[in-house]
Amino acid sequence: MRDALRPGLERRGLLGGLLIGLLMLSGCLSPLAMHQAVLEYDRTVSRVEAEMLLLNVARTRHFHPTHFTALSSVAATFEFSTTAGLAPAQAGLTKTLISPIFGATAAEKPTMTIIPIQGEEFTSRILTPFDEDKVAFLFQQRLEPALILRLMSRELVLSGYGEAAILQNDPSHTKEYPEFRRRALHLSSLYLSRDLFVGPIVYEETFPFGFTRELSTDETVENLDKILRVLEKGYQWIHGPKGEVTLSRRVIGRIVITNYDPSMLTNQERQQIALEAGKGPRNAILVDIQPGYPGGEYPMRGMFIFRSFHSILQFLANGIAAVPEYHVEKDVRTGEIARNPPWTISIEESDSRPPDAAFAVGYEDRWYSIRKAPRATGTIQPWNQVAFRVLSQLYQMTVTEVSKVPTPSITIAK
Repeated sequence: MRDALRPGLERRGLLGGLLIGLLMLSGCLSPLAMHQAVLEYDRTVSRVEAEMLLLNVARTRHFHPTHFTALSSVAATFEFSTTAGLAPAQAGLTKTLISPIFGATAAEKPTMTIIPIQGEEFTSRILTPFDEDKVAFLFQQRLEPALILRLMSRELVLSGYGEAAILQNDPSHTKEYPEFRRRALHLSSLYLSRDLFVGPIVYEETFPFGFTRELSTDETVENLDKILRVLEKGYQWIHGPKGEVTLSRRVIGRIVITNYDPSMLTNQERQQIALEAGKGPRNAILVDIQPGYPGGEYPMRGMFIFRSFHSILQFLANGIAAVPEYHVEKDVRTGEIARNPPWTISIEESDSRPPDAAFAVGYEDRWYSIRKAPRATGTIQPWNQVAFRVLSQLYQMTVTEVSKVPTPSITIAK
């Protein structure tokens, strides 16, 4: 009797094991497929953004209009199916032996929404020069001053220490450009020796307050009302040792670049620097490399004027062939520097796609590429890759949230 029931029990055991195996198989496929898909989409979006930047440099190189497109959303649907069965075993002494058959498939159906980035707001952002806050943010990322200034600065306007000149950051200006490069290298040298200060100038704004005669009740009430309004604006009521009264508040002024710590200056000196810095437009930063401090043997006082994102693309496009950059040696008064490549970003133009390109895009029967960084040891990051990364970050600062862009979108279902 037991021998007669054994085949049925074996089949039921096989079926149970088959069911458990299928459940385990589908459970494994689902997270693995989604994990791989998320990573691949992330890599794809990142590469598209990088190649979009290269494409617009190429367009500018050929005097064509720029155009940007963003992938606003990706909705991926995953379908998992499993199959199972039993078949006679291909080996064995009896045909009653059976073997399980397992099968599983995973299908992915992504839907992508592409939005052309255009309109008045985006155009205004791309044509508006970068303000000092965005430039200061990049300084806070501990990037070399020469890299930031060569990429973003249009010119250096000198107006102190016996100098009055405009140094264009443009290789076509053969007399001004080398001197601009030397000044940027000098700031990088001070940064390397930790003698460069970049930040807002902070000072105390004070107003003496006193009464020269006895006031009437109405005048007293009116003055008290003025005092309350002033206190609401952040002023503090300070009593002096001789009974005098002063209204004072802390003011955070414009960004300055110096070779000294501004906090060590008197309040009056800081106010004077803040007044001078405030005269410049929002896309300007005051620089004051003062004699008597580190690097002061090569003094400079003036303002760096910064470009728009569109002007940066134009500068990079000109550098491919029309007006290429070239090597400029540092000034003899400048200390040690880490790097001084001839180009701000090296974008290569070729007939075919370079095999060692990190990013490449074809346009007008030509290829434009950024080469991969060499596998060198050390902690210094490759200049070209860092500069291209900064260009990408500047683009991100320029665009708005694409979901709010009021333009027609294109949906592609795979």
